[in-house]
Amino acid sequence: MRRIATVSPVWGCSVEDLRALAREAEEAGFEAIFSPEVPPYSAIANAQVFAEATSKIKVGTWITSIYMRQPVMCASEALTVQEVSGGRMVLGLGVSHKPVVTDRFGIDMGDPVEEMRKYVKAVRSFADGSSPLLTIKRQLPAFPIYTAVLTEKAAELAGEVSDGIMPYMATPQHIKKLASAVRRGAQKAGRSPSDIDITDGIPSFISDDLDAARKAAKRGLSGYARFPYYQRLIKNIGFGDVIEKIKSGANPADVFTDELVDSVALIGPAGRCRERLQAFREAGVQLPIIVPNPVGKQSNVEVMQNMIKALAGG
Repeated sequence: MRRIATVSPVWGCSVEDLRALAREAEEAGFEAIFSPEVPPYSAIANAQVFAEATSKIKVGTWITSIYMRQPVMCASEALTVQEVSGGRMVLGLGVSHKPVVTDRFGIDMGDPVEEMRKYVKAVRSFADGSSPLLTIKRQLPAFPIYTAVLTEKAAELAGEVSDGIMPYMATPQHIKKLASAVRRGAQKAGRSPSDIDITDGIPSFISDDLDAARKAAKRGLSGYARFPYYQRLIKNIGFGDVIEKIKSGANPADVFTDELVDSVALIGPAGRCRERLQAFREAGVQLPIIVPNPVGKQSNVEVMQNMIKALAGG
């Protein structure tokens, strides 16, 4: 079976819901199930919930912010999940967004790329006991660390220090650019590029009604256009005109085009979504990470179950 993973919904989900969804993803043959991190939900805590409910599927974060935890606590919490899961933990790290981190919490983000470099190295040093600051006496296998990337600069850093990349809303062509940057970073650090996993977070809007699915995609994805990092991404994937319209006052959902959402997401009937998924694989995505979204009135649990049914094995 080809590799495929998913991101669990969290809004409106109880702990028991998360356990049930993790079991369903495992039974369907998914390689991994990850949790996003949106307060009041902790991605690392949810990964432990997944781990306790399953026995084979990888569990982890997609993603947890490096600015919200000291590296020593991040390493400690990830090691707990690594032990509970029997070695199935994947730690996905990201920098979040300036409007969220800086404006809301007053945290100086500095240079996010360099902060990520320092953070990954610090987490590894605490986890493997090599840190001169504190020795964590837990003899456990190392857990892989993946980093969120939207730009080639971040992807090149991942090639130097990470075990995998976690982009989101990347077109197949942009994935090729990110993979090339990963190779440059790996070669710079004397690593093998084949050791870095190329994943992609791909939003899905699955419905037999293609028009309804596209409308849902425009509503669901256009909110990202309020964040500077995603504005840059949308420009980099060839839709700078959309951002210019938004900056001129247009409603994002009104100017997101069919072409834009079709280029970054799986939209419409299950067969069409599976065909589009193949295009991402052919572009170099080794592990598609499906991010299920609702079309019409569906609970988050129903959305996840619908996606699993449509794409398991795809």
